[in-house]
Amino acid sequence: MFRMLSAILLASPAGMGGGILCLLGLIWCFSPAPLPLALVTLLAGGGLLFLMGYALRRDRVLVQRGDSVTGHAVKVTRSIAKFSLTLSTPGPEIHPCRIHYRYTVDGIAYTGRSRLLWVPPVLPKDRRIRVYFDPRKPARSALDFPIIL
Repeated sequence: MFRMLSAILLASPAGMGGGILCLLGLIWCFSPAPLPLALVTLLAGGGLLFLMGYALRRDRVLVQRGDSVTGHAVKVTRSIAKFSLTLSTPGPEIHPCRIHYRYTVDGIAYTGRSRLLWVPPVLPKDRRIRVYFDPRKPARSALDFPIIL
């Protein structure tokens, strides 16, 4: 359960934003003088977390049940945001990464990008990767790379 919640929070900026909004909403709800926007903040954060959970589940279902093709990793980008792994002392900082890729289904070229990856991906030298896609909507795709530490 904790691992799934961590994946939802760390898979995208929307998940992180949802987690922060939920935390702020909870703090404000239980503060001595609750703010009127506390419930709205809590619901907005919960909504973002729900959407991230849904997107991660959809990706997992694509990897398990979707068709697959060999794609090509075009580039790996690093986020400008830095995250420290320690709370109290300055420690090692990490930059989340994304894999931008392209693939072809039935002669039509598509592009995609991965969720945030917290470990720099190790790609083969020829940059070929397995791309999973929805046969009914080939533009929906996912990669089978770990998204959490």
